[in-house]
Amino acid sequence: MGTNRWKKYKIEMLPIKEPTEIEELSLENLVDQILNAKKLDPNADTTALEREIDQMVYQLYELTPEEIKIIEG
Repeated sequence: MGTNRWKKYKIEMLPIKEPTEIEELSLENLVDQILNAKKLDPNADTTALEREIDQMVYQLYELTPEEIKIIEG
């Protein structure tokens, strides 16, 4: 069995986008809603909220419909 080694220069090449303050607050709000729902009912269906987060991330990274299909496929 091998192990993955993450070299610093390779990690630095990853495209990490910084959300605006408004985007960050919106994401935090959605995450808080999911956490609260799960705290009240661990079986709560948070799929819609999770999809909203996905859409926000797709917008943040300016993904095309084709790229989104690959991710969701």
